[in-house]
Amino acid sequence: MYIIIMGAGRIGTLVAKMLENAGHDVAIIEMNKERAKEISEHITGLVIEGDATDQKVLEEANVKKADAFAALTGRDDANILACILVKHINPNIMTILRITDPTKKQVFEEVKELKTYFDIVVSPEDIAANYIFRTLVTPGFNRVLLPREGAEIVQFQITEENEVAGKSVKDLGLPKDSLIIAIYDEKGNLVIPSGDTVLPNKGQVVIFAKSSALQDVKKIMEAKKKGG
Repeated sequence: MYIIIMGAGRIGTLVAKMLENAGHDVAIIEMNKERAKEISEHITGLVIEGDATDQKVLEEANVKKADAFAALTGRDDANILACILVKHINPNIMTILRITDPTKKQVFEEVKELKTYFDIVVSPEDIAANYIFRTLVTPGFNRVLLPREGAEIVQFQITEENEVAGKSVKDLGLPKDSLIIAIYDEKGNLVIPSGDTVLPNKGQVVIFAKSSALQDVKKIMEAKKKGG
């Protein structure tokens, strides 16, 4: 994959290095001249000093050929604007929006018109805050934010449009190297499922799976009902 990253801060730099180590092609757009120069010494991909909300800069990064664009700066307004501009230039690109204000994350995830521009919305601050909160409230556990390499924990939003809505876990046809570990209904009530547990018409499903099974899991969980 060819991925463009906006922002060479700690998160953007770490993501870029991880992507390159996994064999992906990476370009970074960074406004700060000194930071751009510094990061160019640590990654092999293209580093552009410029503003990712400028169409000319995006075209210099060859955004029309990119598979994904991740806006990872600490400035929500710039991240939002860049993702919108990127989608106008390349409607097929996957956009990842970083939001530093966790209270806004749900809005971007649930408003259908906004989801046109933002495929994935992440809030590292929200993840960190939740981790610290749970550690303080119930200490003494070695909590795993991410499994070891080769496996992942992924979450899917379920609506009435999804084929899996209203189906029992055992009838989903998930690959053998995957397991539903939690189901939340639209009110946030948690269920630790068995095979007979029925998925809600609206809610969230959390799945633990080997990396090799993720594409099959995604295909099943995101499939829409015919005519939907």
